[in-house]
Amino acid sequence: MRILIVYTTRYGTTEKAVGLVKKLLEVKGHNVEVRRVEENPSPSGYDLLILAAPVYRDGPHWDLMEWVEKHKGELEEVPKAFLLVAMHLAGSVFMGKLHGGIAYAQPLIEAFEVPPFYGTLIGGEIDPDKLSDEDRRKMIRFYAVLGERLEKKSLFSEKDVEAFVRRTLLYYDWFGKHFKRGEVEKAKNFDFMEKVRELERTLG
Repeated sequence: MRILIVYTTRYGTTEKAVGLVKKLLEVKGHNVEVRRVEENPSPSGYDLLILAAPVYRDGPHWDLMEWVEKHKGELEEVPKAFLLVAMHLAGSVFMGKLHGGIAYAQPLIEAFEVPPFYGTLIGGEIDPDKLSDEDRRKMIRFYAVLGERLEKKSLFSEKDVEAFVRRTLLYYDWFGKHFKRGEVEKAKNFDFMEKVRELERTLG
């Protein structure tokens, strides 16, 4: 399978995750190309596209979202999965609205006519000494809202990246390959529980 990974990174954690994703996919025998959004790659001609970005301003980094907007037509023709990197994984309700967690992915999901067939959120890393002055001020406010202090912290886990790759390939095979314009109807009758029962029978 020919796979394109398009990503942006701010302080390097997303880039680290992408490097591991590439390695794991290549071990499985796939042809993987990695490009930064700044290179403005075309998504056409690939079997699978993986989008990766850190979370900023309650959503995927704007550089990724701008690239998505530029290539929206082409992107509807390619099955997509995404990996977002954040420090607020559990999510919460604040003043009656959902914040954090997988809700960060909503702008990316809503950007498409045919949405990504799978996506997840993994933990990031933060070092106050490496932040720009503007980012440090924003993160101090963010952690104050959580009732916490800004400090050096890592939530990054290689096991989470491995789980993302494993599930992306599994779900692509099950139904994700049809998540593109003109084919998504083929996935509408997919029975997840029947697939689980089938796996149980296979595993004994």
